[in-house]
Amino acid sequence: MTVSIISSIIIWGSVLFIIMRILTASGLCLPQNKITDFISDDKRIQISCVPSRNKLLAVFSAAFAFRIIVILMSAGAIYMFSDNQASFTDFLNQYMEWDANNYIRIATGGYTYHVEEGVYTTLAFFPLYSWLIRFVNIIFHNLQFTGLFLSSLFYSGACVFLFKLFCMDYSKQTALRAIIYLSVFPHSLFFGTLMNESMLLITMSASLYFIRRHNWALAGIFGALAALSRLVGILLVVPAAVEWLEHYKIIEKLKNKQIKEVFQIFYSKALWIFVIPAGLGIYLICNYAVTGRFFYFLELQEKIWNNGAEYFGKGISMIFKKAFTEQGMTKFAIWIPETLSIIFVVTALIYGLRRSRGMYLSFLAVYIIVNTGFKWPISISRYMTCAIPAFLYLSVFSERHKWTEPLITALMAIGFGIYFTAYFASRQIL
Repeated sequence: MTVSIISSIIIWGSVLFIIMRILTASGLCLPQNKITDFISDDKRIQISCVPSRNKLLAVFSAAFAFRIIVILMSAGAIYMFSDNQASFTDFLNQYMEWDANNYIRIATGGYTYHVEEGVYTTLAFFPLYSWLIRFVNIIFHNLQFTGLFLSSLFYSGACVFLFKLFCMDYSKQTALRAIIYLSVFPHSLFFGTLMNESMLLITMSASLYFIRRHNWALAGIFGALAALSRLVGILLVVPAAVEWLEHYKIIEKLKNKQIKEVFQIFYSKALWIFVIPAGLGIYLICNYAVTGRFFYFLELQEKIWNNGAEYFGKGISMIFKKAFTEQGMTKFAIWIPETLSIIFVVTALIYGLRRSRGMYLSFLAVYIIVNTGFKWPISISRYMTCAIPAFLYLSVFSERHKWTEPLITALMAIGFGIYFTAYFASRQIL
């Protein structure tokens, strides 16, 4: 109960602070006092830059090379810890861990391909990653290899979008460091597996980039693709709406009775934001086409994984409790890393409150709330690999306190190695 109360106070307090900053930035005049002055005070170091094509190519090449190195290291780990690995097929089969099986099943024959006791269990998983595997497999003729190739490609493309995005408000050094932190975060190993983390990362990164560029059409399209990758993709509606409010000073225009101009900005710009939920809509249609129920995936989450919706405070409280009371392997495989992940992203949110744009803050706040709001939150560490602004704020912190950079990188890299090895040893790294 104590953890639930404390986390609720911190997160809801941050949300209130963010709302006040957004309203102020979009034109609301607040009475001057110490509180409002504190809210409106902006501590950002604004050193924006425009990376060259050669720099972007270097970022992509380095990211792709990193993923290839990780795959080669995984081969070493697999062959070292198993006496039965003799072929390339055996190596690829080691990637068929946990949810990877379901993505490959969908890529093989759609949602009706796999049935367990009359239940279409794969409907609990969003389809975009699997659909792309099936399409690109026309070239490679091996679903597992195709999936690994796409994961590495999407991760590398996401790094390019993130670099371009962060460079719009920060230095190249800060942007590059943020990408490094994201890449060596312990559970970022999933960016190179048969999971859809890289798919979600590139679609969200692209959408956030085009939101920041105020290219609302592409922001909406990539947002819809993110919502077709995972439910949290729909959260991109929030940073899009926030950036629209702030950039066009909507509240100020309404206060000045510029109703016609606001309406024009709405239908020419903001309507694209409503494209984002279309991705979820396509997924719901898939559910209906197979079962006759639009929200069948929610029934599966509750029935099979006992993973219904829960107040985020209770979810965080349960994770902390499990970290201290659980016995055996799952304590170190699931609950302790989840506890550390939550501490990291919440601390990052607090640190970024006066050091970032409203679109980043609002996205991170709702991302934390939604991803911790489950009855059985066993994949929080994996989900937090896509908590994009948290890594940016960590980089900003390192820019101010340079002695922390090698320490943070080393600690994360060690954690990456530990959980990377444990994943291929079939431990519960979810």
